[in-house]
Amino acid sequence: MKKLTIIFMMLCVAFTTRAAEFLYGPYVQAITEDSAYIVWVTDKATYGWVEVKAEGEKKPQTYIESNLGLKYNRRVHRVPVKGLKAGTLYEYEIFMQQDEKGGKLTKPVSLEKNRYGNKFTFRTNDRNKEEISFMITADTHYNPTLFSELYTLERIKDKDFVMFDGDMVTTFSNEKSHFDKLFNKIQETFEHNNTQFYFVRGNHDARGNHARYFLDYYPTWTNMPYFAFRHGPVFFLAIDGGEDKPDSDIEYSGTAAFDLYRSEQGKWLESVLESEEFKTATYRIIVSHIPLNENSWHGGRHAWQHLSHRCEDKGVNIMVSGHLHRYRYIKEGTHHRTFPTLIIGADKYLDAVANKEALTIKIINKDGSLHKTFTFPAQQK
Repeated sequence: MKKLTIIFMMLCVAFTTRAAEFLYGPYVQAITEDSAYIVWVTDKATYGWVEVKAEGEKKPQTYIESNLGLKYNRRVHRVPVKGLKAGTLYEYEIFMQQDEKGGKLTKPVSLEKNRYGNKFTFRTNDRNKEEISFMITADTHYNPTLFSELYTLERIKDKDFVMFDGDMVTTFSNEKSHFDKLFNKIQETFEHNNTQFYFVRGNHDARGNHARYFLDYYPTWTNMPYFAFRHGPVFFLAIDGGEDKPDSDIEYSGTAAFDLYRSEQGKWLESVLESEEFKTATYRIIVSHIPLNENSWHGGRHAWQHLSHRCEDKGVNIMVSGHLHRYRYIKEGTHHRTFPTLIIGADKYLDAVANKEALTIKIINKDGSLHKTFTFPAQQK
């Protein structure tokens, strides 16, 4: 009888659904004036949804991720949240539920606070905000020490957002190494104040077996790594220059098609440049990991021809780039450009404030000392 009891208990354990666990996140991506994506990763496939409410409201609204009327059952959750109000602080809670034996679902599991005991929040963009501040870096290449030296709590606590201008990755080989080497560090630092961030893809971010799944973790409303948004007086245009090498380079062993990708991106860019959001902005900033000009190597030159060349004489104030790992400022008029290119450098960061008077950009060394300041007066409408 005792043996039968033990066997029965073992069978119950074997057929009991193990609860899925939260691995990474949640975090917010692709924030606009009226929308955002909420992302998190679990160790097993689950059904996921979020409840979102404006600060002070009692009743949340539920958002799900579905296709053809069916909820997605997956590990990497990217829940689209739409219909939001500009310039509003939102609180959110994430939920997951999984399949159980007999076609039933387990009891929902939820998460509403981060490791510091703070509620998960994000604030939507607002084109009417009079002043914004932001920070941009590039080329940390999975270096946790450099990341910590650049992103201190004091530097990011009052920023509207942070932008990674490419090559935060060395090689995107798999999910675990990516989160262990980069994203866990982002969360550890940014969760203190729920700091928001955007990720502009660099050429190293496009390398490795897992690079094809970049948008699973960093979704955008274009469903591509390139995107644009307006916040305060600034229009941000994030261009994806792709790889700096030719498609035939041995690095990709015949699996790359970046020339076609950049050409198709050009069609999207044309529509953005004709948008009211772009034309009515006081300042216009292009963010591209690879500096785009006619003297670049293949990728940069091809992207200049099909992408940034379209931006000439459109009122762009500056292009912000990385890639070279060293600071450089290329003046307006060089390489037939109607706007300057600012290359940050791997050991520096860009700290900017934009208001109705001017766009002020400071390049600051990782130790906090000032390297250079640029001021762009407000453009006449």
